[in-house]
Amino acid sequence: MKDQLALLRKCVVNQIPATVFQGDDTCTVEVLQAAIEIYRRHGASREFLYDFQNVIEDVKAYQRQNPHRLKLADMTEVEKELLRKEMLEKGLLG
Repeated sequence: MKDQLALLRKCVVNQIPATVFQGDDTCTVEVLQAAIEIYRRHGASREFLYDFQNVIEDVKAYQRQNPHRLKLADMTEVEKELLRKEMLEKGLLG
């Protein structure tokens, strides 16, 4: 995860699903802490876990330095409307 941009670019170019958690999302640290425990249980290498912990520490530092930017992740109104339509088509909304 040293070069997260390269990793994301590789996913986009190769059409590999990817998820991005931003440092300004109030849930990011909690999500990453849960993820590292899952990786640990599944036997991830010490090096991977060390690198992942560094990412968590970077996010924590960013959040301490930028408390005014923190917010719960959400979608734009346009994105929400598109998803509502999709959910209606799939019978997921009444």
